[in-house]
Amino acid sequence: MASKSKQSKAAQNKKDQRLGYWIIAIPVIAFVIKLIIMANTPLGGWLGADGENYLGGVDGILKDGLASKEHLLGYWPAGYPILIWLMTKISITHILWVLSFVQSIFYAFSSYYFIRQLRETKLKPYLFWISILLAANPTLSLSSMAVGYESPIAACMLMIVGLIVKSQLNPIDRKFWLRVAAVGGWFALASFMQPRWVLTTLVVAIVWALAYKNRKHQALIIVGVMAIMAIAPVALIARNNAAGNGNVISTNLGVTMAIGAGDETDGGYQRKGPEVPCDPVAPATTVTDNDKVKCVLKWYATHPVKAVKLFINKGFFYWSPWSGPIVNGTMARNPWLKIDPLLNIARGSQQGHDLVYGAFRKIVSWAWLLATISLFFIGFFWLRSHKGIYSQLAWLTFLPVVISWLVGMGTIGDHRFRLPTMSLSLVLQVLGYYALRHRAKTGSFKVSTEG
Repeated sequence: MASKSKQSKAAQNKKDQRLGYWIIAIPVIAFVIKLIIMANTPLGGWLGADGENYLGGVDGILKDGLASKEHLLGYWPAGYPILIWLMTKISITHILWVLSFVQSIFYAFSSYYFIRQLRETKLKPYLFWISILLAANPTLSLSSMAVGYESPIAACMLMIVGLIVKSQLNPIDRKFWLRVAAVGGWFALASFMQPRWVLTTLVVAIVWALAYKNRKHQALIIVGVMAIMAIAPVALIARNNAAGNGNVISTNLGVTMAIGAGDETDGGYQRKGPEVPCDPVAPATTVTDNDKVKCVLKWYATHPVKAVKLFINKGFFYWSPWSGPIVNGTMARNPWLKIDPLLNIARGSQQGHDLVYGAFRKIVSWAWLLATISLFFIGFFWLRSHKGIYSQLAWLTFLPVVISWLVGMGTIGDHRFRLPTMSLSLVLQVLGYYALRHRAKTGSFKVSTEG
């Protein structure tokens, strides 16, 4: 018996060593592949959906300083252009290469760090495939080589959840409070690039705090995370105030809400029909962004049936595929689409086009969309059923995705909005697959681990 126990322990140690190797090797291999792609790509990267606008903001800062009156810095949040401007200190000529390198190595490290923390939990049997999907999902992984905030925020979310998991596995000491500060710092970076992450910060901080019974610790976690995160929006407001734009973070919320609302539109980016009527409030002669927000909210309140229909449409658009007959969003510059075999078939002939965009592909696309949503929810409920730290991890990976989803339903139905939290939704989808597999094997979802 002792001999068998030793053999079993030796086999498990060997298995753990292999997993430790792959946890490092997978993101490193993915990063090396990206370096090869960068070396063979003109300028070392690509423009994302709003790439020209971000680079236009950088030009404004280079010309006039941080208080530049360039309208792009006021309309879009100035945080991401400011970060690119900092990278121009390394090289202006090769800024796309520098940006791709920094974003790719950040994503690679965050993937490793997140998986490394989960290695200390009972989710160990699933980590190989989670790591593979994080590294090899073509749209999410290649987006680190595009000008856009999506990949850096996806990396920030992995760092944040990884830090919280690590804090749960260790006692409350000095290092714990350093992790609280680090979580606040990563949220500050995410909010600097996309201010709507302020809401996500608050929700995650509350979920984290509720894991502890001590009221003092709960308060310190929430206050610490929120106080450090608040540096980002305050800095953006200060910049816009210095630029003469007033005390605002950006001025595009009303515009985006207006695009997704109206009597004839379907809620997507390519709006149809007239916009929601909105007149300036006297004595003003022009409609402000805040005016547009109020007008859209009023329209929703007075058109509840149409509003519900638009919310449902935008909810499905958020999860729509990157290409095909039901695609809806602003991912036409998705790097994956450059090599997508289905699109190459569609471009090859009319018959190929009919196959890719016809009725069969539409059925497949809807099946894919519903499957991804279903796996996401199954993974959440299955992970939550494990209780303890696993229940908290379920909420930490679930809520940021849902918040982003709801924001899309309130503004524009755009599948690009799911990219910043796709690193988290993929984790739950992998666990959803394993939950279904376990259900098929045992006839029940009840399980602590399969390993």
